[in-house]
Amino acid sequence: MKRNLLFLTLLVSVISSCKKEFLNQPPLDRITESDVWSDRDLMDTYIFKIYDNMPWDYLKDFGGGAGWGAHRDALTDLAMSTYSWTPAYNTIRPGNWGTSTNYWPLDWWGYYNIWKINYSIENIEPLGEDVLTKTERENRLGELYFLRAYCYFAMAKRYGGVPIILEAQDPDNTPEDEYFPSRDSEEAVYNQVIKDVQLAFDILPDRWSSQKGRAGKWAAKALESRASLYAATIAKYGTVQLNGVVGIPSGKAAEYFQISLDASNKIINEGGYVLFNQYPDPAENYSKLFTDETEDETIFMKVWLPYDKGHSYDLRNSPYSYRVDWGSSMSPTKGLMDSYEMLNSGLLPSEPNSGYDPNNPFDNRDPRFKGTLLTNNDIFQGSPIETWYGTVRNGEIDYNAGTGVGKDGMGVHPDATKTGVYVRKYLADGSSPLLIQQYYSGQDCILFRLGEIYLNAAEAAVELGLDGDARSYIEPIRTRAGLKQNLDLGTYSGTDLMNRIRNERKIELAFEDHRYWDVRRWRTAEVDLSVMTQGITSLRYLDNFGNETFTYEIIEPEPQKTNFFPRHYYIPIGQDRRNNNPKLIENPGY
Repeated sequence: MKRNLLFLTLLVSVISSCKKEFLNQPPLDRITESDVWSDRDLMDTYIFKIYDNMPWDYLKDFGGGAGWGAHRDALTDLAMSTYSWTPAYNTIRPGNWGTSTNYWPLDWWGYYNIWKINYSIENIEPLGEDVLTKTERENRLGELYFLRAYCYFAMAKRYGGVPIILEAQDPDNTPEDEYFPSRDSEEAVYNQVIKDVQLAFDILPDRWSSQKGRAGKWAAKALESRASLYAATIAKYGTVQLNGVVGIPSGKAAEYFQISLDASNKIINEGGYVLFNQYPDPAENYSKLFTDETEDETIFMKVWLPYDKGHSYDLRNSPYSYRVDWGSSMSPTKGLMDSYEMLNSGLLPSEPNSGYDPNNPFDNRDPRFKGTLLTNNDIFQGSPIETWYGTVRNGEIDYNAGTGVGKDGMGVHPDATKTGVYVRKYLADGSSPLLIQQYYSGQDCILFRLGEIYLNAAEAAVELGLDGDARSYIEPIRTRAGLKQNLDLGTYSGTDLMNRIRNERKIELAFEDHRYWDVRRWRTAEVDLSVMTQGITSLRYLDNFGNETFTYEIIEPEPQKTNFFPRHYYIPIGQDRRNNNPKLIENPGY
């Protein structure tokens, strides 16, 4: 059972941390402001509620509730939304969105959090040792700098430049020109993020003792690694518009790449983390990385507690016959499958002499393929996945459920996979069907891990022309994955090496909420996210002795191609916010 969890409820947080008799205290709605900032446990509870409202949890996020029905990776080339009624399927993937539809799974305007963070900083900074020791005060300020940095990073990667507000505004006292500020430049926002995480790193603890889920100094350094990499690629591949409100001058790219590389190196060399490697089978090892909840590789996570405070990832993504309701919300694409190398050759399936066999399309692949995806006849929760859409007996095709279509097959139900494959990553497994209900999933959501840091370092190094260093960073990832050929990508250099490193990032971090943001910052989304989605269906053949064989064919399950237009590199500010503050100029193209 997990202990010392941060984010249960306001009441539970106070009870679990407070040594006083809580039931003798006044009700929470009568706690005064001075009570909060004169009591360590109460101020921690206030901070914990900020954690709980951060925009980072991709396991919980499901488009704002049942009315939306999609995870953000269903907006990418990794997967499509299985449910055809969702905005992800019929609005965002076709590219039909703008100022009136800048809702989740894209929008997040974080000034509610930022006000609470600034307010907390202003109240904690002057506290004396009668309330907090110097170390306790610095640790909490470090948390708040980290949280503020993440909020601004979350907005910068969506909108570009946003107003930088570093004080808790008061409508009664804040001058109007400050209360309704203009947008700062995108460069200034990223600089503020880097400044805040560097401040946080210097005063945060290495790790919080017995308090899993609380950001330590290496979480701050990991955000520095990621955010500066974003800034660097936007500077290199983006365009400065609106006098710098969006875009970063290209001359800044090398500086940001170096900041990212330095931060990554510090984590790799000094952080004390190692790549998770606990199981001899590399596919199982990769899968268990996301369910075993060790801290070998995980730098920072959102903690969940099954039953008491859980999420619903299993409910929404289990294969059709294993579901309680919903299920299989993301249908992985052939495009993702084609990104995994052939194990024996080290080549992608589309490359000459790769060894790819279209009659056995899921075999002899990078082990992360089976650690990430569930395909026909894979064993899951004690029984094989059955994805065939029909069964041929004596030359006749049976399309009937129960006799012809596999229990998880296309056509068995509208909620079954549309591409012939299911997501495995993060799903709880066992020896029999688990039938996990809503809010009963407890897998922690990994927000930063060492695997990403190696990939950040590799990308920054290759962009700086340090091909040899880039290879040294990518090799541990590929070795842990169980690959056999070209472990350091030594046959590639320059642009070819960069493209292979980007492909490594695509598969290593699949379904961890990276892909949508990566192709936007590389400015390749117009190509990568403007495609005709493909899947691979299976047809079963049964002979008179009950022996099974299968044939496979490529299908196009969506009625139209996905579209990503140049304006989508930045999400619209939105007319409602501009009506509230006319100084917020709109992003280009809206």
